[in-house]
Amino acid sequence: MNTHIPVLLDPIIGFYKLYNVGSTVFDGTFGGGGYSDAFINLGSNVHASDLDENAINRAFKHDKLSLKQGNFADIIAEYEDKYFDLIVVDLGFSNNQLLIDDKGFSYQKKDQILDLRYDASSGKSASEFLLANNYDTIRRVLFDNSGEQFSNKIATKIVEKREGYKIIKVSDLEAWVVEAIPMKFYNKRNQVLSRVWQALRIHINSEFESLRNFLDIAPSKLRIGGILCVVNFHSLEDKITTKKFRDLSKTFDLDNYGNKSQDYELLTKRPIVPDQQELDSNTQSRSATLRVIRRCPELNK
Repeated sequence: MNTHIPVLLDPIIGFYKLYNVGSTVFDGTFGGGGYSDAFINLGSNVHASDLDENAINRAFKHDKLSLKQGNFADIIAEYEDKYFDLIVVDLGFSNNQLLIDDKGFSYQKKDQILDLRYDASSGKSASEFLLANNYDTIRRVLFDNSGEQFSNKIATKIVEKREGYKIIKVSDLEAWVVEAIPMKFYNKRNQVLSRVWQALRIHINSEFESLRNFLDIAPSKLRIGGILCVVNFHSLEDKITTKKFRDLSKTFDLDNYGNKSQDYELLTKRPIVPDQQELDSNTQSRSATLRVIRRCPELNK
């Protein structure tokens, strides 16, 4: 049905089998459909979402798959509490968007307009953002979302070069970024370009805000004994997830006799990362981390 192999699938399925969770799954970031495909093959009914309309249009069809376009935080909020046995989101960037989509997600697609929106029907494009905002705002977005050390030089160059432009293409921003890089770091230009594109994409799609909103909602949608899995690719995403999971898994006093309980159990004291076999087959998995919590069975309370 689907040839896309998602990151850290094996350990996620391992938790699914170990805790014998039920068969209702939420895949919040459908992408190439790898997670949904895997859980359908295990007999689950999958409810999935993706913000990118192109991912929706490319999706396979199956009677066990219900797929909606939208932000995963908004979509999961539509379901009643304790609805899902397993919830999974992969916050990585799909190869399909780099290779197929026409929104400027790759700095190698030089003729494309710099859009960077997953959903091109809402919000402002990256081109519009860079044309409308001042140096301080652009520099802050570049630095806060990627830690780019040349964010000040790049923001200065963008403001200098954009005069007279009505739209910014991929080739425009690529040239401006490369020109802003000090010559002795020129051989690192691809890494800088990747960070600039990442920072703008995160801002344009409000990715950190969406993750926070999702983590506020998703735990309540787990059935007792259900599992929530988050695959992060960015250190700030991982920090947001880690803090939320630690807060959720804190113990509390059950009575006046020193007995304690907790609503959620943290199953990953340390993040799970790809093994060497996965790294060899998919180099883009190298920055992935998996964090997992489980809604505690009521019998343990």
